[in-house]
Amino acid sequence: ILSGKEVFLKYLGISDVNGRVYDKKQSKFRQINKFLENLKDVVKYLPKDGVIRVADLCCGKSYLSFAVYYYLTVCLGRTVDMFGMDLKESVMEYCADVASKCGFDGMNFASGDVMRYLPENKPHLVISLHACDIATDIVLDKGISLSADVILSTPCCHRDLSRKLDCPELDFISKHSILRSKFCDAATDALRILRLEACGYNCTAIELIDPDDTPKNV
Repeated sequence: ILSGKEVFLKYLGISDVNGRVYDKKQSKFRQINKFLENLKDVVKYLPKDGVIRVADLCCGKSYLSFAVYYYLTVCLGRTVDMFGMDLKESVMEYCADVASKCGFDGMNFASGDVMRYLPENKPHLVISLHACDIATDIVLDKGISLSADVILSTPCCHRDLSRKLDCPELDFISKHSILRSKFCDAATDALRILRLEACGYNCTAIELIDPDDTPKNV
């Protein structure tokens, strides 16, 4: 979907002035494109006309914010109101500066606690990339409470269940650190899916390749 020549990729340090993706950013570039393929599959669930409101919560450097905004506005010709939030004020200032340089007038960023995010109008799409550990659960909870039409979330660092797991029947798994980690990864995401389904969402778990070339669930 992206070629590498898109101006926001240059400002984010993914590609050079000629549109060549840096060697060390190839995996990140593939990850962004894969996420956009996933977005392409769910656009049908977003409003067919008018403004599409998008929230990237725990957005960090906002690779996905810019990619999603570009895809919806440039590739699909839609009007988008994009909001990104993260705790780090300096990072949000950086993202706002990149948005200004790219002419992405529909993008806004603010530093703050995602749990206190209360927009005037509900977002149609909530996205999140690598919200660490239970931060993913906070994003999902916020998306559910705001009745977002679509939630696309890529979790990471499933530590909470691994720390709390205390089940003798599962000792044959949990006594091996690698197996414990894999089990807790799968169980955590499965429990998240159950909660989303209980709130009326139709869920699909798919793989997104991480920059270290390891599969992650979405």
